[in-house]
Amino acid sequence: MDVKSLIPLLFFAFLFTFSSCMQTSIPIQTDSDVIEINQPLEDVDISYVIDGDTFKLVGSDQSIRIVGIDTPEIHDSSKPIGEYGEEAKEYFEDFAQEYDVYIKKVGTDTYGRTLAYVFGKVDENEYAFYESSVVKQGLARPLIYDDNADQYLTPKIVQSYNKAFEDKVGIFSKWDNAPVLTNAQNYKSYLGKIVFLEGKVTSVTNSNGWYNIYSDWFRINIREEEYQYLFNNYNLYNLKGKTVRFYGELWDENGRPEILLRSPNEILFN
Repeated sequence: MDVKSLIPLLFFAFLFTFSSCMQTSIPIQTDSDVIEINQPLEDVDISYVIDGDTFKLVGSDQSIRIVGIDTPEIHDSSKPIGEYGEEAKEYFEDFAQEYDVYIKKVGTDTYGRTLAYVFGKVDENEYAFYESSVVKQGLARPLIYDDNADQYLTPKIVQSYNKAFEDKVGIFSKWDNAPVLTNAQNYKSYLGKIVFLEGKVTSVTNSNGWYNIYSDWFRINIREEEYQYLFNNYNLYNLKGKTVRFYGELWDENGRPEILLRSPNEILFN
């Protein structure tokens, strides 16, 4: 093969290499999430990242479920595959490469997984707080349980969620162009997608640890823990009789569209 015939091949090889280098993930942003911790943490070696909130350790089949957050699903389960789930997984993989990872164990869940807060060591007693960082990028939502809520760490997750909304990043980047569903027709084609559900609120109830907001064709759920930490005594009962849009990831519950709401920011009056 002569030199002239090599030139096109070299050119395309260059383009491929250049484009590969340009396909970067969301950069790790933790400067504002570095906190001081003056208690023992456990350093761990990660063998496998399952998704943005679950991973396995080297030499163990035990799964670690990261507490305080919920990242979108990347596999079909009881919840549909969501938007930004793969980005959340990649963000955690990058975080684990960037830092030596430490955890603070806070119990186990009903699946037998170890529950833990996750940190990346920056300096002596200084750590990047993963939950705060991934939430601030709009790649995770708060999921708070009283059993493992932390008076120091949980408010930081809340602040990060509000910041993600303010910056309109990740799950909030669709705020201006998300589909607006006004009836149940073809709603299943949107499962797992970020949408607005619009309708007149017919009732608001509170029972068994849940607030439930009903229209004639959808339901909005709010866990009491998220209400406690994020809603600042927002009067949900005032929604009754009003036409409202609710923003979030669309699920299906017994043939009825639903959204699990995390913040009053996700309520929009039409």
